[in-house]
Amino acid sequence: MNTTQTAGRSAALRRAARSIAVPLGALASLSTLAIMVAIVIDVVVRNAGGRSVPGLLEMSETALVATVFLGLAYAGVTNSHVAVDLFTEALRPRVARVLIALAWLVGVLITAWLVLATFERAVESTEAGELRQGLMDWPLWPARWLVVIGLVAFLLVALVNIVLLVRGEPLLGEDEPDPDLAAAHEARLEERLEHHHAIGPEAQAHTDDAAPARTADSTHRPEEGRS
Repeated sequence: MNTTQTAGRSAALRRAARSIAVPLGALASLSTLAIMVAIVIDVVVRNAGGRSVPGLLEMSETALVATVFLGLAYAGVTNSHVAVDLFTEALRPRVARVLIALAWLVGVLITAWLVLATFERAVESTEAGELRQGLMDWPLWPARWLVVIGLVAFLLVALVNIVLLVRGEPLLGEDEPDPDLAAAHEARLEERLEHHHAIGPEAQAHTDDAAPARTADSTHRPEEGRS
């Protein structure tokens, strides 16, 4: 397999991972907005009428599950998950790469076990029609399937990262610059350029004034020496 074919397959894996993770990340964001709206409505109605809106609390709990688990794959694709790299940064790049690959491998094993466990629980919940009793009966089985979907998507992302590590390529998200860091870097460059332009004329004038003095000084010194 030549380099072109390997690069093409790696690019295909990256596109596949993003095509799965990005829509789920968007749904996770919408779930967060839904929680915010539900809380605001519930607080307003409670203060105005003295009672909560039936179903809002239960809906918020299901939306919270979607926010957490549907966002896992997006965090893996963008490399924005929580990471402590103080130890790996002090190691040689090849050693650090091996440790990162082992960490992702452990993550794959744990996530695969979680997928099996949550899938079985979701099937049991669906067959039993599991409900949460509160101000109204709220079905719990949809939230359990959201957990399964989120874990499966994250498992696929982890597998793609392992393949990329084996091939010696950047992880998902490492090949894309952080927009915040890029913006900060551009701001610093612009500030330096503005500072350079501001002091440029003054420095040039100072150089022009000092040049004749240095020329005269260098011209008269030999004469003093000859006398």
